Amino acid sequence: MPRSLALALVALAFASPTFAADGSPATAPERLLPPTTQFYARWDGITAHNEAYKKSVWGSVMAGPTGDSVRALVAKGPKLIGSSVLADPLLDGQSPAELKSNLVDLKSAEKFVDLIADRGVIVAGEVREAAPTIRGVGGALTGLLSGKLPSADAILPDAQLIVIVPDSGDKAEVLFGSLRLLMHKAETKIESLNVKGRKGFRLDVPQGEGPVNLNVAWWVEGKHFVFYTGTRKPEAIITEMEANAKKGGITGHPLFQRALKTGEFETITRGFVDTEKVVGLAKSLAGPFVPGLKERLDGIGIGGLKAIVFTSGFDGKESRAVYEFDVPGERKGFAKALKNQPFGLNDLPPMPPDVSRFSALRLDPAATYDAGLSLIDFLTMNEDFGVEDGGKKQTPADVIKARKDFMAREVDKFLGISMKDDLLPHLGDKFVVYQSPSEGLSVFGTVVCVSCKDPAKVRAATDRVQRALEAVANSPIKVRKKMVKGVEVREFYARGFGVITPTYAIVGEWLVIAGHPQAVQGVIFRTKGDIEKWKPEAETAKRLAKMPQDGCGLQYCNPKSTVQNLCCVGPLLVSTLGLRNQFSENNETDFDPIDVGLVPNGHELSRHLFPNLTVTRDDGKTIRVEVNESFSLPLEVIGLEPLVIFSGLGLVF
Repeated sequence: MPRSLALALVALAFASPTFAADGSPATAPERLLPPTTQFYARWDGITAHNEAYKKSVWGSVMAGPTGDSVRALVAKGPKLIGSSVLADPLLDGQSPAELKSNLVDLKSAEKFVDLIADRGVIVAGEVREAAPTIRGVGGALTGLLSGKLPSADAILPDAQLIVIVPDSGDKAEVLFGSLRLLMHKAETKIESLNVKGRKGFRLDVPQGEGPVNLNVAWWVEGKHFVFYTGTRKPEAIITEMEANAKKGGITGHPLFQRALKTGEFETITRGFVDTEKVVGLAKSLAGPFVPGLKERLDGIGIGGLKAIVFTSGFDGKESRAVYEFDVPGERKGFAKALKNQPFGLNDLPPMPPDVSRFSALRLDPAATYDAGLSLIDFLTMNEDFGVEDGGKKQTPADVIKARKDFMAREVDKFLGISMKDDLLPHLGDKFVVYQSPSEGLSVFGTVVCVSCKDPAKVRAATDRVQRALEAVANSPIKVRKKMVKGVEVREFYARGFGVITPTYAIVGEWLVIAGHPQAVQGVIFRTKGDIEKWKPEAETAKRLAKMPQDGCGLQYCNPKSTVQNLCCVGPLLVSTLGLRNQFSENNETDFDPIDVGLVPNGHELSRHLFPNLTVTRDDGKTIRVEVNESFSLPLEVIGLEPLVIFSGLGLVF
């Protein structure tokens, strides 16, 4: 599934193969949401798209042994919770009635995922500026005159998060019971809610003890289940929902209407972020207290981002997704760094035939460098660089410029060159990062290739950088120069580099940088025609031919590599967790290991998968990212799965 559907894998496990698509509900749940909603996302569930789901790659995956494993793993969740929920009251001597109530809630929790897969879910959020009332202002003034500060509610914004499970009123007890079970584990007291005929529950959250008064409640609104958390009382939210329903809620919002466009595939998820309002609110609320916030947000490019609209769904075996980032007008920061020129297969460097992932973008080197300085300035805005005053009153823009100039001078001093004069003007606009299992272990084998306008001047600049690094290094750095097929390769050795050996070379039009010499050597051999280079296999080539050809970015990732790595190391991690958490040395009868056999077989799972392809396009107003994939994980293009696994083992030990 696309990245935005991380929860969908679990839900798919419980999708019934006999579901038939039905129409939209008579009363759209979106009518309950405020017309000013800033974030909205809806996942339809599987029922309405069952035929498309069965045709997709997930239809075959979940129908086989992997689906059995996922269903078994998900089924264990409520049972693990239930063992303590049922045992604790018994040990505490509580009544049989409470035990019976907990058992009923546990039965409800076992149906939760099945219900979400059937009905889907909506998540919406909004932050509003505090709306002071005459009474509130009067109270604040009276308090100030008497030496009391106004309450946080008088100055902090209103925030709300609403989760709706559409058309689930007839199954509300499944959701009520699941939440009661969750709150029981959190040892939180639950009270009944009865407002304007709505029946539900609310948390007993102490008010006035923290900076924000938080309210949590859930109830049935018409045909829909509603969960709410925010700064206002549930009573106010229910009243507002009644008014929203009469006005149409968010159904008239331009971004909502835009997200409804399904394009060329069957949409299962859609949503938007009204970033113009979100960023504008951040500027107005925090700006007076954080000098330069507006200028810094604009400087990194966020200030010019007006909206994000996304959709995802199925198209035959492929999972499809489209993300649109509206950046009209003058661009700054990272939005300015992207160059609107096509990046095709012929523009790629010679990569290994077994390349597992690569990302390629057209980037303006100078704009990218400036955006990087702006980002560092933003992240360190609370640190004093010693150049902020200059002996005169400065505007926020003057301060930011002084800080960026200072950072640029420090970078130049450290590297021994002028980045803006000696290196950036001579670099090209093609930026490629790739990994190959035969030339490096996942993230440790990452290779960075940057095209060069003038390779000779880039080589001269890197020579000077090398000498500067040797001069300032805390420990000895030994540089070894080797000639490989007529190309000079430089390898850096130092105790501080750990297990990597930074290596670079100018190979044709490319500046090639890697963590080990072998990856750089590979680029040289392929450039000389000595060994085979990557080209898409026939089916991938057909898919690429159907995708837009005017993209300024191209991304490729073979999920088989990720899946096989995880399935290979998974049993080791699961076994270790089981031994640590479930084995008691004092009583071996407590030994109840986790079922390692539930980890899928890597080859069985990966045989269903095919490469993920992403094209980035830019028409000058909107940056559009189009994804065609089988399966993906967050940050998979970086190849972090070994680090994740090793980190997990580290936490265990």
